[in-house]
Formats: sequence, structure tokens, C-alpha cells
Amino acid sequence: MSTAEKTLLPITDEPPTLEATAAVEKLEDGETGDASIEEQPFRLMIKAPNGAEVPVIATSQETVQDIKQVVSETAETVEYSCFYLEYQGQRLDDSTELSELDLEPESQFELFEDEYTEREARLHVTRLRDLLLGTVTASADVAGLDAGAPIFDTIKHPDGLESDTVAIARSDADDTPSSATKGEKAKKGDKAKKGKRSDKKTSENEQPAEADDEAEKMRAAAANHAFKDFVFDEVPAFSVLSTERAMQRLRLPLCVRQLTVSGWNPVPRYRQLQGDLLYLQVTTLENQSYQLTCSRLGFYVNSSSLSRFNPCAYGETHAGQAGVRSADFYAAHSLVTLLKRLSPKFAQAFDELQAEMARREPVEILPFVSSEQAATPWLVRGAENRGPASYDAGRVQDVYLRLGAQAGDSMRDWNEELQSIREMPRGNLSERVLRDRQLHKWHSEFAEAAIRGAQAVVEGEMPALNPSDAAEQHMYLRDNIFYSKGFDGRETFAELGGDAAAHVATGKDVTGVRLLNQLDVEGLNTLGSVVVDYRGVRVVAQSVVPGIFRNQETTQIVYGSIDSGSTVGSDPEFHKLMEPVAKALHFGEHTVQDASGASHTLYSSVDVKGLTGTDGRKYLLDLYRMTPVDVEFLESECTGDKPYPHKLVLLRPELVDIFWENSVRKAVQEYAAEKVKKSGETKAEESKADESKADEPKSEETKSEEPKPEEPKSDEAPKDAMADFEFTLDFSPDAFATTTESNEDPLAAAVRSASQFLKNISVPGLARDLASYTTSPLSGDALVTAMHQRGINMRYLGRIADLLPADVKSVTNVRRLVIFEMVARATKHIIRGLFRSVPTYLHAETFALVASALVGARYCATPAEHLSAAARAYPVLAELTVQSLGAEIQQQVAQRFRYDLDLDVLSELVRDNERILLREVCMKVGAQLALQQYHFVRPDERTVYAEASAALGVSGAKLTKPARRAVRERVDAEMARATTVTVSDVMNFVAVAKVSVQSASFADEAFEAGRMSLEQGQKELGLELLLESLALHEQTFGFLHPESARCYAVVSLAHYDAGEAALAAEFMTKAVVISERTVGLDNPLTIHNYLNLSLYEHARGNTLLALRLMRHAMDLWRVVNSPDHPDLATAHNNIGVMLQALHLYDDALRFFDACVTARERLLGPEHVLVANAQHTLAKAMAITGDFAGAVQAERLAHKFFSSRFGDDDARSKETAEWLAELTFNAVRTAKLTKSAQEKIRDIASSASLAHVDTEGKEPSAPVKGSLPIDDLLKFITGSSSGPKPKPGRRARGPKGSRR
Repeated sequence: MSTAEKTLLPITDEPPTLEATAAVEKLEDGETGDASIEEQPFRLMIKAPNGAEVPVIATSQETVQDIKQVVSETAETVEYSCFYLEYQGQRLDDSTELSELDLEPESQFELFEDEYTEREARLHVTRLRDLLLGTVTASADVAGLDAGAPIFDTIKHPDGLESDTVAIARSDADDTPSSATKGEKAKKGDKAKKGKRSDKKTSENEQPAEADDEAEKMRAAAANHAFKDFVFDEVPAFSVLSTERAMQRLRLPLCVRQLTVSGWNPVPRYRQLQGDLLYLQVTTLENQSYQLTCSRLGFYVNSSSLSRFNPCAYGETHAGQAGVRSADFYAAHSLVTLLKRLSPKFAQAFDELQAEMARREPVEILPFVSSEQAATPWLVRGAENRGPASYDAGRVQDVYLRLGAQAGDSMRDWNEELQSIREMPRGNLSERVLRDRQLHKWHSEFAEAAIRGAQAVVEGEMPALNPSDAAEQHMYLRDNIFYSKGFDGRETFAELGGDAAAHVATGKDVTGVRLLNQLDVEGLNTLGSVVVDYRGVRVVAQSVVPGIFRNQETTQIVYGSIDSGSTVGSDPEFHKLMEPVAKALHFGEHTVQDASGASHTLYSSVDVKGLTGTDGRKYLLDLYRMTPVDVEFLESECTGDKPYPHKLVLLRPELVDIFWENSVRKAVQEYAAEKVKKSGETKAEESKADESKADEPKSEETKSEEPKPEEPKSDEAPKDAMADFEFTLDFSPDAFATTTESNEDPLAAAVRSASQFLKNISVPGLARDLASYTTSPLSGDALVTAMHQRGINMRYLGRIADLLPADVKSVTNVRRLVIFEMVARATKHIIRGLFRSVPTYLHAETFALVASALVGARYCATPAEHLSAAARAYPVLAELTVQSLGAEIQQQVAQRFRYDLDLDVLSELVRDNERILLREVCMKVGAQLALQQYHFVRPDERTVYAEASAALGVSGAKLTKPARRAVRERVDAEMARATTVTVSDVMNFVAVAKVSVQSASFADEAFEAGRMSLEQGQKELGLELLLESLALHEQTFGFLHPESARCYAVVSLAHYDAGEAALAAEFMTKAVVISERTVGLDNPLTIHNYLNLSLYEHARGNTLLALRLMRHAMDLWRVVNSPDHPDLATAHNNIGVMLQALHLYDDALRFFDACVTARERLLGPEHVLVANAQHTLAKAMAITGDFAGAVQAERLAHKFFSSRFGDDDARSKETAEWLAELTFNAVRTAKLTKSAQEKIRDIASSASLAHVDTEGKEPSAPVKGSLPIDDLLKFITGSSSGPKPKPGRRARGPKGSRR
């Protein structure tokens, strides 16, 4: 599906998408704003030849092609792909915008079948094949195996049911006025009972038996909730990441056995004159084989067979024969229509397929616009990916069907396409959206083509342009994309570190291209650039500069230098174009000298090259120096006995922006202070002057001339307090790059100040936030994101680790994460070197060897002994041991991160956390392993037997003979495993790419404006802007993009804050599925989206579903990280609240207690979060009747609040009241008989806490189970009198505060 149709709304029985509805409502309300969203939408009716009528809502900036796209994807008209539309008898051109037509608000278009061309015929067949296959995963060649497969449906509906998500609290609505489900009953037609009093008036005979049975079933379902068997410190099985069940559910019904291009192609020339375009062969489910012809008028059955060519129509040559129908029966304009006639089973299966596709969440089944956007899992299905699922001769014909017979001769001019798109108009919103959409489409397609080409380079499938040169210097050209390897073959970086510097420069170049793409300066062009790491080799792919291969003279460079400063160009026109770039990146003009001593003034680094292509456009190349040098690190770490691997150490762009903003803020504060000081001195001087004048005698003339107080003039604007404020802070990208600069130079001084800011402020600040868990990354990539957002380079990982104390228990988790990130990156460099030292067919065995030595030393201490004979022939593999790998990792960490890694400490950190390190290494190398339970110590046979039974789905059942045999085969194979990871476990290596993405500026602006409006309390405006941003992101990037997931998540949160839990859950569901498909099943973003969705589902009353979602998020969390992560305490608390809503107080108590234990272990007993958890635990204990335990927990909470905040603090008062009440009732309960104590426990267990509101609001009226404890005791004992609480003690129900 293209991104063009995302704003179009086909009107069906189902409501349109929420974001579209909001947009339409905004249009209908006539709200003012941008010109592009003031206009009314068009409601179009498309009438098709088959009698179907397709209503569509569209805006004026949509084109006719967008309307056609929606029509071809609607179930009633899916058979049409080659057609045109007419309006008022006039044929419409596909590129015409609706604004160019004289349309009424409600207009009617006519659909007419068009004549096919050879291209249209191929696309029609390809589209049908895609529909029949229903593939949701991206191309395995680009994105890897199982890329983009979602598993959300298996979590939401574990048994494949649609109605298994109703919470038990809903059935007990008579007991609980749940504030979390306000308004939900009215929406869903809930006919719950009115309350206890009305129940008593109703006879038991009037209660339907079905309701009792339903309530019993729901109670049984609640008792078997997702956390019934939860073990807190246990790591879940890797099967939590399995996509097998999800892929089985997404498997569509079989419609035909074969649909392939016939062997009678290509069409003979004389038949082309008759209108034949393509020949097909179809085998139906009835095992009937047909030879089909696609002509310009449509498809028909011809009279050919496998041995004889006869292109004549079957209906004509066999007319009059028995069983042969009329000629019209064997011909149709659409292949779908023809197959429905020929095969009744096809018709039935195709209708089932359409119904199944309509039932799915749209984002679950949408195909990827580009495979590069799909998430690559590190664990994939094993058996399913070892071979094709079925025989399909058409699979190898896919390229021909999509591109035609002349595909190899047609090359895209990537550069011309890119520059033409950049030159598109961008004067209004519709033009900007269209331009951004085309740019994103181009970048996605270029990235996919570049990845395929880079893989061909590494695998030796592409011939070099210069085969006589050394392999490191080889250059390649395919499909107008230029490829080179990330080595210093020309010795350009000899003084900076050689190959290591060249490797870094390629990544920095992509960063520079991204910066310029974001600035989007008109007249200044960059190339399409992608850096691909594949099997140990870095490949740089770029679009080709016009004329670059015709003229290699250095005079072509008009700005910067191509020979390290010997000759320098400073073209004035180019220099002027660089002004907005310099202003945005805070570059100052600086002077450089060439070899002859001539001076040249530049904005950018001398290594950045500006040239004029033969197309007349200005291009910037080699953008790896678009930020200043990290001079403090360069001077301290890049020299000496153990220098850093290279000297190309630059500051990150984020750090430059943060330092600049911090400097501006500081300057403003100093200016304001100086202004106040001067203002005070001026007033003092004026006061003295007035006093001296008052003492002087005044003449009449002087008095008359004495000025009167002037009234402010209305036409004079008030003077700006900052009018005379001046601030300048610019950097030189060449400062300290080659020679030591004098700090007297302001540009160089600014560079040093920024470097000192990074070293002394940013890095220690992040370390403090990590230690205090203000920032708590869940995985290595989350840690990298947190560092990059603060402008901190990865080379500072060692310094961060040094700043995190090793002997403080609360920082163990984050310190382990930092060390694992260093070890994983060091291992990546080691594997990269090994891959270049052995042939490609040994890469899988090489990776298995390194992985087993890294995380499987307890399983097998000598993994190299199990290498194949071919691998043992290479000493780098045969001599690799656990000890040698550890020493190499230690050396790499010391060199790259300046950290002294203690191998004993590493061994202790890795123990029981091997899966975390294995995941990080796989993701950095691009390795995909077969999904199974990897053992890091040798397991006993009973454990393996249980795992095998669970994997085959036969655990807990009486095994049949075939099942026992299958289980035994698995057990024997696992027990015979020599190492943790074997060569057969390595399923694939996928390319890891860095792409110069293009952002959607207007969509980002709307998103930030909406977010800020929400923070300022303007909820309606904020939500409106967020919905507009969401629509713009979808138009630009499509549904399947991380930015779209981010927008859905924020819009969901806005609805939740507004009390609209149902809408919040609906939006967050889309965010979950999109994040699963675009960033990964176990990505921290996906996990957090699951956690939020569980809260939203609980708020709308679907507590059982909420617990399943929470359990899945917790399992993912413990696979990616460890059970000791501090944020899990919050999850435990939320689980306890959900279980209380299901009346499962004993189960809830386990999680409240675990929350207290986790926070005490990490934060110590004297912490506000620990006291809050103890207060909550005391309430939970009271509900279960454990008043003695409740008193003990409440006493600890009150002691902390009172000592820390004083007795007048609200929290101190609340805990004091609770403590007094609990103590009083603990004594009363102890005096009760044993039977009464059992009765109180039963009553407490049946009491409802579903009214608990996460916002801390009290229910409108107390109900049994939420009454004060003394009232509850009266209810149990049946007495209306008894001991009264003393004055001052709490006599109201608990508030349910979130504190």
C-alpha cells in the first residue's frame, strides 16, 4: 500500500479511523488554521461495473490516482486494477488533483475497465499473487528472516477468541461503582444490577440461571489469570519471542495450487499483433490446469497444453462440445473474476481470505513500503526458515513479473530523482507533505537497493571497476549506485588512524548528510548515502554525482580541499550558500592556508568538499567533519603508549546544540543580573540628584519651566528589555584537527569549552542520573539513545562505568548494562576481524564459536575442539579459547573505551545474564539464531524433556506414540549438543545499515506544538494538534514507521489523561503493533507500549486482558534485562492493583510485597518510594485480614514520613490515621473467635476494590470491602454497636492515594 491513500477514507459499515474522523470533524466545524485544513472534504461515490458502490472521503489535495488506490484495495472492487474514472462523462487523468475538478461536496465517479498493457498485465498478476500469499513479513534478503512479524494477536487472544477480555469486575458491577469504567457500561449496553439494595428486593427465582453460570465462568477465568504461576526471580523461556503461532494465524486459506508464468512466454511477435501480452498457467484446487492469455481486453482461457501451443480462445475452439460453456464464461477483464468462474473452491476460499483480512487489525497485515523499515529479530523460527513452506514455481518469476523482461537494462537515475524531488515546490502544506512523502519513498527505496548491492559486494557477486587494485581499494557501480569499502585504501586517513579512522569517517559522513537534510537549504545538494555493515565489511553506497566519472581533476572541487589542504577552494557563491548551514550548526568563518601560503575563508571544514556537477547543481561531499573536534579527549587519550585507535574524535551534533543553548541561558542570566545591578545604581543616582535639586531655591521662571510627568504615548512601543543583548558563540570545525590551536582564537576557545563541557558536565550528569535511576535504560540500544540525546559519544562508556560505584547494590543493574555494552561492541570488532580472515562459508561456524566462548564457558570450556575440519584449518579459529577471547575483549575495551575490565568481575556479571549479552552481540553483528531454549550450563534430562514437551505443545497431556518419539528425538539432540550455540543454530546474517533519513518538518512541528499544549493544560488544542501530526506522519511515512507509532502512543496518552480509556486503548493497540513490526518484538519502546496498553485496558474494565498484556511485557523485560531492574517494582504495584480489581487479594499481596522488597533492595529502607510501597502494602494486608502485618508495614511508613517531612505533612497525617485505625482493629480482631477470624478473611476476600482509581479519586459512595475496618467488623459480626474508634482516628474509607 502506498502512502498516498492514508488520508482517504473509504466509507464502510465500520467507522473510519479515529484520526481521520477527528480531521473531518475539524473540517466540518469550520475551524481556522492552515489553509490546507480549512476546506471541506469531498464525499465521493465510485460506481463499478459489477454493481458495487464505494464511498470515499477525500480532500482537495488528493489526486485521482489516490482515489483509484483506495478503490482497488476495497473488498467489493478488489478485482479491478486496470481501470479509469469518469466524472460527468469526462475521463480523469490520474495525476489530476481533486482541487482542479469542479466537484460538489457529494459527487459520483464512474469506474470503467481500461485496456491492458504488458506492464499493467504483469502488475495485475503480481497484485493477485500478493493477495493470495498475504505475506506480512518483509524481504528476508534485506531485513532478515521473520522481519516485521507481529505477535500481538496471540497475546490479546491466546485461544483465538474474540470475547475473552472481559474483566470479572464488570460482572460484579452491583458490588463496585468502578471509577475506572465510568461511562463504559452505557457505551457497551451493560445491563448490570443496580446494587445490593435492589438485589435484596429481587427474588432468586427472578435471576436467570445463565447469568449465574456466566459469573461463575468469569470467576474461574479470573482465578486462572496470567500471573497465577508467576515466579519473581525466574527468567522466562525464549518462546516469549516466538512468532510461530502468530504466523500460523496470519496464514491465509489456499486459493490456487499454482499461478505462474507459462513456459510459452515470451509472446510470439505475430501474436503480439493480435493483442496477446502474457501467458499464464493456473492449477486450481480441483487439480484442473488451465493455460491463460492476457490480452489488451482482459484474460481468457486458451487452447494450449504443456506440449502444444494453441493461443486460440478455448471457448471458441471447443464450442458445442459436451461440458463446454459459452465463450464468455472463459473470458473476463479481471483474473480474479475468471478464476472465480473456473474454480468454485477459489471463489469460496477468496471470499474467506477477504473476510479474514477484514477481521485483522489493519496495521497487522499491511505490507511494508520498504523492507528496510522492518524490524529484524535476533531469534527466528528454526524449522520454518530452513526451507520454503511449499513448492511455488512462480517464486523465481517474481522479479520478471514486477520489472519485466528488460529489467536488467533499465537503471534508475537515483541522483536525478533525488534532486528533482528536492526542487519540488513547498509553499503550502499540501506541497510540503507531497514533497516529504516523495523524499521518504526515495530514501526507503534507495536504502533497500543499497543494502542489496552491498551484500553483493561482500559476497563477491559484483565485479569491481578497478580489479587490478588491492581489494581494499575496489570500487563498484550497479544501478547508478556507487559502492566502496570502508578502508583507507588511498591513505587519506593515514595520520588519523588509517582503516580505523576511515571506518568512523563513513558513519560520520552519513550523520553529516542527515544534518544537511534536516536543514534542507535550497540550492545546496547532498547525495543519497547509506553505510552497510555486513559480515565484517563496511560498504558505503552513494548516488552518483553527475560527471564525476568524466573528469577527475582536482579543479572540479570549488570549495574545500581534496588533498588534505594542499589546494583549497573558496568559491564565493558556494560560500554564500553555506551561510544558513553555518548559522544552524554554529560555525564561524575561519581562515585556512593552502600549500602555497594563500589564505581562504571557509565556514565548513577544509575536508568538506563542494563541487559543481555537470547538471549545474552545487553538491557537498565528505561531510564527516560537520562538528568540532573533542579536543580534551584528543589531547589526553589519542597519544601515549596505548592511544585510542584513531584521532577522528568529534563532538556529536546534540552536544554542540546543548552547549550552545546552555551558554545562551548563562549569558542571559548574567545580562539580567547586570541589568538589575545597573538599574539599581541608576535609581540611586537619580534619587540623589532629585534631593540636591530639592534643596536649591527655585525661581518662578524655573518653576514654570519645570517639566511635568509625561504620560506614556499610545503609539510608542515599550522598549524591549533584551534589545541591546548580544551573544555570539561560534565554532571552527578545523580547530585542533591538524595542529594545536591558540586558545586566544574565539572559535578554538569555544571548541575547547564545548569539549570540557562534555567531559566535566554531560558525562558526570548522565552517570548521576543512571545511578539515581532518573534515567533507567532497559537495554543496550536504550542506553545508546540516552547517551546520544545528551550528546555523549560511545567512547565515554568507560568513564561512565568508572563513575558508577561497583560496591553500591542499587547501581548493579545499570552498571552491568554499561559494561555489557562495552563488551558487546568489543566482541563485534573481534568478530569483524575474524570474518575477514575466513571464507564466507565459515562465518556461521565462526559466530557460533565466539558466542559459545563468550556466554557458554560453563557449558563447554573448550568450544574450539568441536570445530569442523574446514574451520580447524584456520589458526584464528582453532586457537581461539575462552581465555584468549577474554583477553582480546579486555584489550579492546581498554583501547576503545579507556576502561580497565576485570575478567573476574565480568564473569560474575555474565553469570545468569548470558542471554542479555548474547542478544546484544547478535543485534550488533546482525546474526539471527534459531529460536529455542539456549542453555548456558549443562541441563539435566528432566529439564530438557519438559522444554521439549512445551515446545511441541504436548506438555501436561498423555503422549501418543508419535509425540513421545518426537519429544525423545528433541531431548536426545539437546543432550548431545556440544556447545551452547552450534553452527546449525545460526540461521542468517542480516545487513546493519545507517541511513540518511529525511524528517517530516511540518509533522514534527505539529507534534511538538501538541505536546507542549498538553503540558500547558490546553488539552483540546493539544489533542487536535497531535491528531493533525499523526495524519501528517501517516501521509509522509505510512502506517508502518516508528514515528507513526510514537504519534499513536502520545495521542493515546492524551485520551487517557482526558478520561477516554477506550480511545486510549484503541490508539495504543496500533502503537504496539507498529512498534513490534518496525523496532522489534523486544525493543524497550514495544515493552513500554505494552505496559501502557495494559493500564488503559484495565481502566476500561478489561482487567484479564490487561494482565495478559502486563505478563507479556514483564516476560520481555526479564529476557532483555534482569528481574532486578528497579522499574519492575512499579510494574509489581500495578499488577497488585489489577488483581485487587479481580478480588484476588492474596495474589495481589504477593506483588505488593515484592514491590516493597525490590525497592528496599535497590534504594535502602530510608526512601520515599519505599515508604509509599509500605503504605500500599499495609492497605493490602488489611483487606486480607492480616492486621498485624498491616500495622508493622504502616508503622515503618509513618516513621519515615514523620521523620523526613514532619507531622504536618499530608502523608504523615494519613499514615498516622491508618496506623491508629489498624492498631485498634488488630487488637479487636485478635479477640475474635477463630470462626470469626475465618469469616473476616472470607468477607475481605470477596470485597471489591474495583473502584480503585489510578488518579487517586475516591468513589462516590463506599461499598462493602471499602468501608472503614470497624464497619467491616460490624458487618461480619452482625452487630450494630461495639467499640468506637477514639477521637482523631480515621473514620472514613481509604482514599486510595497513589502516593
